[in-house]
Amino acid sequence: MRCRWRKFTPKDSGQKANGILTAMLRAKRTKTRKSATGLRFGIAAARYNSDLAEALVEHCMDTLTAAGARQRDIKVMRVPGSFEICAAAVRLAKSGKFDCVIGLGVILKGETMHAQNIAEAVAHGLTWIAIDAGVPTVFGIVTANNLQQARVRCLGQKHNRGREAAQAAIEMAALWKNR
Repeated sequence: MRCRWRKFTPKDSGQKANGILTAMLRAKRTKTRKSATGLRFGIAAARYNSDLAEALVEHCMDTLTAAGARQRDIKVMRVPGSFEICAAAVRLAKSGKFDCVIGLGVILKGETMHAQNIAEAVAHGLTWIAIDAGVPTVFGIVTANNLQQARVRCLGQKHNRGREAAQAAIEMAALWKNR
């Protein structure tokens, strides 16, 4: 998505910082429509929390194909859990076959720091893969405090992370291909 700025001219330099803040608050988000035609996507998807994880994959795939990606240009590599997503993602990225790699999984907070540690490891790993392999990666991991929050983000229509990951992947892949 791109932001369009309304013109704002502060009356004096004392209002400059306030003017910038006001302009940012007035920014309108507009949807950027991108085509996935001719683009290839790798998806590293965790199986843990299977119902929710599968919904993420389905929404992601539906969004990619609706935007013009061919089914044969999308490869899904299933892994046991979210921690293993990076191992699959690096393999996909370094294969040279994909324009963007998407990591999809669900991490639910428990009583210990385990979920936070896993989420941070995956976030850092996907970032490193993008830098090292030169292929954009998308963090499509739902990190939720409870099952209800995860359901909203995996099954819902308003904040569906599978769909959002696909949209980000299309935009990043097109950007890397200079479309």
